[in-house]
Amino acid sequence: MVQSFLDQLKADVFIEDENGKVLLGNGHEASGNQSPVTLDDELLGWVKGDENANIIARLLTHLSQKESEKKKLGSEVLNLYQEVNLIFNFSEKLAQTIEPGAIAQTTLDEASHLIKSDTGVVVLWDEKSKSLKVIASSGELFFDEEKINSNRSLLLKIILSGQSEIIGDISSLANAGIILPEVKTVLYAALKVNHRVMGAIILARHELIQYTAADLKLLTTLGTTIFFRHRKRLVV
Repeated sequence: MVQSFLDQLKADVFIEDENGKVLLGNGHEASGNQSPVTLDDELLGWVKGDENANIIARLLTHLSQKESEKKKLGSEVLNLYQEVNLIFNFSEKLAQTIEPGAIAQTTLDEASHLIKSDTGVVVLWDEKSKSLKVIASSGELFFDEEKINSNRSLLLKIILSGQSEIIGDISSLANAGIILPEVKTVLYAALKVNHRVMGAIILARHELIQYTAADLKLLTTLGTTIFFRHRKRLVV
């Protein structure tokens, strides 16, 4: 399409990528105009040549934006499909177990399979003993079990807030000795029934690579599914 447009304009231009590789046309020393092709403030390349360079650059920028929108839409549809498929398959697995620990472990295993993590836990709040209890875990436990309750005010402020979040700055937890030094990023989703927060499902990574909003949505979906179907059996 672009080549046809160039032919109609009789434009003497060529197109380069951001590294100077010629993608279309015959590259030569730009004697006149050069216009950037961008997407979300990122340089994709250049159109160089005669006075038509700016028109072609604007066209390519517009086409790039449209292509980006199509990819984002496709990604959203894929995420929705994955979420629906997840709920269906996960519900089938949970239907086969009745023991609270097994339900929590199945949830955690499914989360660890879908979302990259080095370790994870499911913790529930015991109203009678006023303490947090770990009822399922995967990988090496990433916090000091003794300190989570001796310093529970800090942890409860996060877990019992009812929110689901990506925690990039875990310095306060690390300084309190709750989170081990090797942990760099934490992702958690609240487990709640109506407005009552029962606990949380928590995943952690030893790298600074951040979790995404899609990861958070998937983990929240898992947390919602487990408590909606098994809320009576999971009350500690």
